[in-house]
Amino acid sequence: MTSSLHPDEQRATLFRKLTEVSRALTYAVSLEDVLRLTVDRAAELLATDKAVLMLTNREGLLSVRAAFGLDRALTERFREPLDETLLGRLEGLLGVDASRFLSVPLVVGGAVTGILAVTVQKDVEASEQEWLLSALADQAAVALEKTRLDQAAQFRDRLIGIVSHDLRNPIGAMLMSANVLLRRDELDERTIKVAARIKSSGERAIRLIRDLLDYTQAHLGPGIPIERRPADLHVIVGQVVDEMQAAHPERRIEVRREGDGRGEWDIDRLAQVVENLLSNALKYSPPGTPVTIELTGTAASVQLVIHNHGESISAERLPHIFEPMQRGIQEDSYADRSVGLGLYVVRHLVDAHGGRVAVASSSTAGTSFTVSLPRRSPPGATMCA
Repeated sequence: MTSSLHPDEQRATLFRKLTEVSRALTYAVSLEDVLRLTVDRAAELLATDKAVLMLTNREGLLSVRAAFGLDRALTERFREPLDETLLGRLEGLLGVDASRFLSVPLVVGGAVTGILAVTVQKDVEASEQEWLLSALADQAAVALEKTRLDQAAQFRDRLIGIVSHDLRNPIGAMLMSANVLLRRDELDERTIKVAARIKSSGERAIRLIRDLLDYTQAHLGPGIPIERRPADLHVIVGQVVDEMQAAHPERRIEVRREGDGRGEWDIDRLAQVVENLLSNALKYSPPGTPVTIELTGTAASVQLVIHNHGESISAERLPHIFEPMQRGIQEDSYADRSVGLGLYVVRHLVDAHGGRVAVASSSTAGTSFTVSLPRRSPPGATMCA
């Protein structure tokens, strides 16, 4: 740490190096990268021959996760509680007395989760070394927490994909059995109602699983695949409306068509877009009000607008409505709850077609989702990333 530079120049150099360390920690992609980078830079910045970073485990014991200049066998045996006796044990680990090393805590969320320690030179200002080590420890703590959250999110997303995939077969078998029962003539009214409820619940579960799988493809995988072929949005909307009207005979769904509805699209995926938006419109509007669908064809595109007269989406939620795990309106009952991925999937599917989706909502005008789709494929658009 000794230098011929003026103190102000030396401090400016240290600030620059700390900035470089912060940038490197930001781009570190794994826990091991953060740990190794922290001890290596601690040794470099403080010109020391020994540095160690310890983290607490589930039992509250400190273990060495990365070290510089220390015997590996010694670090692997180190398992100690984080208490007032730690100072003496660090003397043994670093091989120097307490006056020859500095240790600072790594603090995340107000809790001490680790210790960063280095040996120091006698001829260097102790307060300056401690400031530098504390700054590095703070940066490392933030990077470690970010890495932990990233890994937890990735594990969650992969688990969602695996579980969703494995659930499709048993639920498909349940739906098949319900359909077989409903085709029998000798069933009494109560059995018919039970079988119809099983079928309805199974179909809802399949839709939820489809959204979960699409979410994992869009979020973690290469993207949701799009297979374009000639299609007519008027026909697609008509088929979805027929199915939804049969499932909700008490509701009124009005469709207005204008212009040419033909284009090159993925028929199944656009049906999914219409189904998700129409389901939302029916779900979040009063039973006695109509849901309207307007289709307008222009020279280059086709526009779809689905409108309902339900409770408006708050100004706070509106900008985030197409993000995962978001809902426009609070769902009161358990039966009404969803995983909050339908609109996220809609946005990705519309983007994959080179289109745009927007929402407008007010207490007086109701809520409208507008989808604009170009008739032809944008260059290079084959899947939603």
